[in-house]
Amino acid sequence: MRPKTPKRPSSRRLPGFMPIETSRIRDGRARAPARARFRALLLGVLLAVGCGSDDEARRIEELSEELSSLREGLPALRTRVEEREATVKAEQDELAQARGALRASESRIAEIQREVGKHATDSVLFRMVQQELLEDDDLEDVAISARVEHGAVTLTGVVPNAELGARAVELAESVPGVTSVQSRIQVADAKPAAAP
Repeated sequence: MRPKTPKRPSSRRLPGFMPIETSRIRDGRARAPARARFRALLLGVLLAVGCGSDDEARRIEELSEELSSLREGLPALRTRVEEREATVKAEQDELAQARGALRASESRIAEIQREVGKHATDSVLFRMVQQELLEDDDLEDVAISARVEHGAVTLTGVVPNAELGARAVELAESVPGVTSVQSRIQVADAKPAAAP
């Protein structure tokens, strides 16, 4: 096998490039014109593309500062969001528990009322309503009577003001087994309606 001989550089010229003699490159004489051509080419590209104005440079600087500021604030914002999410989650859990307790209480009240309704006769309800009315300190000096038919209570009597009448109705409604309360209580200082 014969040793390979180095290939000679192609004598073809590339478009837009001037051939440079290798002897001039070795001694540094061709470097100056090449650098000048490169600088001219770079200047032409920069002018063609445009270097940008001072306003654009200022805007980029402002945006960069704002971007840096926002990036610095992100960890604190993330922490606040995570804390709020944890608080909301805890409150939602607490609300769900409270709703569950409310439903359980309402269900138990309905059960008790059904059970009381099975055992509450009109005479038992009468005694319970009368006891509530007699034991109330606000109604101590007032004469109110109750009548009970099929769980429906009718209150009669005279009271000095409307608030006491409303209190009597409230007490009667609080008795388990009472299905409704009708008030025929009169207020002492109220003038009776004219008869037609």
